[in-house]
Amino acid sequence: MGYQTGRNILVNVKPEASYGVLPDNTGGKSFRANSGSVALSKEPIRSGENRRDGQQTRGRHGSKSVSGSYTADLSLGSFDDLFAAVFRGTWDTPLALSGLSVTADATAKTFTRSAGSWISDGLRVGDVVRFSAFSTTANNARNLRVVGLTATVMTVAEAPVTVGSAQTGVGLARPKKLLQGVTPRSFAVEEAEIDIDGSEVFTGVRVGQMQLNLQPNGMATVTFSLVGQDMQVKEGAESPYFAAATTTVSLGMTAVEAVIRLGDRDVLDISQASLSINLNAAGFPVVGSNVTPDVFTNLATVEGSLTALRNDVSRVKNFLNEDQLSLHLLFTENESEPRDFISFYVPNLTLSSATKSELGSDGPRTQQLALMIGTDDRGGAFDPVMVKMQTSAA
Repeated sequence: MGYQTGRNILVNVKPEASYGVLPDNTGGKSFRANSGSVALSKEPIRSGENRRDGQQTRGRHGSKSVSGSYTADLSLGSFDDLFAAVFRGTWDTPLALSGLSVTADATAKTFTRSAGSWISDGLRVGDVVRFSAFSTTANNARNLRVVGLTATVMTVAEAPVTVGSAQTGVGLARPKKLLQGVTPRSFAVEEAEIDIDGSEVFTGVRVGQMQLNLQPNGMATVTFSLVGQDMQVKEGAESPYFAAATTTVSLGMTAVEAVIRLGDRDVLDISQASLSINLNAAGFPVVGSNVTPDVFTNLATVEGSLTALRNDVSRVKNFLNEDQLSLHLLFTENESEPRDFISFYVPNLTLSSATKSELGSDGPRTQQLALMIGTDDRGGAFDPVMVKMQTSAA
């Protein structure tokens, strides 16, 4: 008899059309996991019988629950369904504008249009955009982060090449974007153990939390915490159940290639960063059934932290003054422009702490910045979210 190894395991995921109902075995997507597992447990029901022999009557099985997590390298297009689930939103259609009349200013880092409105056309602060059809080709096919926006003036983080006279026929593309919403989604998740030809297939699974982590000289990693309703076992010819699941082939994105902007400046002295969305998902035990009727997602909380080298006291002043800041994390693939990317933007935060490291240790002094994040109610040029995501994936 052979034994299952710890590596020859497939994880497959497919959205459910109806909550808790196993979808057919066609399609699905392989989850490119680094580590983790999902398992079913049962609440034990203990007998309360008072026995004269001083022993205990065997108990029974109670309510089922499914929980676990998977960690993976962040990669283009690999987890878009799961991101949509934890955002409880829907990826929008990429925005494409054409026939624009635009000037560019390298000093002010602005693109100014002669007519129409950036805001009315659907752009918002924190978006990543790409221009096309400038005769000054250095302004074309670049990822540009929008840091300020009025009807006619777009301010970006990256300096353009100056175009003093308005050029006509310019195009602009804004790849697809995901905002927070209230639409719950569920999945069937399979762990197929190839060595022993058996699968555990979990149903009614919702994404309860997502955590993004960056460490020096490491991959950018994302962890999805899952909560589900039930499980069934498949064996032999039925394993893997999602035998035709597809696998993305994009390379993982690294922390060293990430561009981090806190407030009004890019920072190059971050030694650790994390960002999480928590829906506080949980089942609810009921009488008459050993499965929860649903896994309920609740009020979303977004939290984050940064650890940075200390070269001035500006962040301490931000903390003392309760200054409103923003955070933009941009991850790109190692390729020529326009680089494929994944972007996370937090528009409305303050520092809830700015804790410096103790004196007397080797190396630079650091400070840990905890982020207090809330929704952005400014309207106009700002999306009404705590965090939004964007990607160049199709």
